Amino acid sequence: MFVVTGSTGHVGRLVAGELSSRGLRQRLLVRDPSRAPDIAGAEIALADYGDAEALAGALEPDDRVFMVSLHEGPEQRIAHHRSFIDAAAAARVGHIVYLSFVNAGPDAIFLHARSHGETERMLAESGVPWTSIRNSMYADEIPGWFDADGLNTVPAGDARMSFSYGPELARAIAVTMTQSGHEGRVYDIVTPQAVSMRELAEIAWAVTGQNYRYAPTSDAWWEERWRARGKEAWAIEAGLTSYAALRAGELDVTSGDYRALTGEDPLSVSDIAALVADRLPLHA
Repeated sequence: MFVVTGSTGHVGRLVAGELSSRGLRQRLLVRDPSRAPDIAGAEIALADYGDAEALAGALEPDDRVFMVSLHEGPEQRIAHHRSFIDAAAAARVGHIVYLSFVNAGPDAIFLHARSHGETERMLAESGVPWTSIRNSMYADEIPGWFDADGLNTVPAGDARMSFSYGPELARAIAVTMTQSGHEGRVYDIVTPQAVSMRELAEIAWAVTGQNYRYAPTSDAWWEERWRARGKEAWAIEAGLTSYAALRAGELDVTSGDYRALTGEDPLSVSDIAALVADRLPLHA
């Protein structure tokens, strides 16, 4: 059985749809059944990463599992990821495909990349065959990099980063879930080029004909704004370290992995910007 966690979220929902399009039976592990996607023939199992008893009833021997990462602070995220991996090992699942992040590891600058690295380490020590699909920031969310005036103000300087497009992540995940030979492998599923924030603004301008610009601010300005909005401390640290990682080059990652897995060329940043142009803030 193919098992999908996080199917009420963006990538998990796309993975469930991708598996369904291939006519594969699946079980959706959800915390809220009312939010589960309507997938014909899919089983629904109520299970939380921290609930060992529920996981024991939801996972079965030889299941091939997509494990989404939780959007939580690192201490809670790592504890919940450990609980899920332990339950999967106890159930003797056949394979886990984990959604990670580029340059994950203990020395990563980005807060979440460090917890992703710890999760990959736990998977490697679990005895369960596993594959890591690493993404960068989501290309689907390019509109959110601009404010209502068409300004991108993040403190990135001239640093460059690649993006990851949700449907391409889902296709790559489906390949590694349904084919053998990917165990122990790490794949970067990213756009074929990295761009600076200034170039991202130029791309948004080119695809819309409207005046998008890059006007960088400081870390201190960004932090003050988000503290005023009541963001949790770990979320503020995640934001600040993501920009520090960007400036240090940790998000400047390109790869041929998507083509190697799917036989298709990944979309460019410009291609994706055109697809999401109607959600850009200056869209008339």
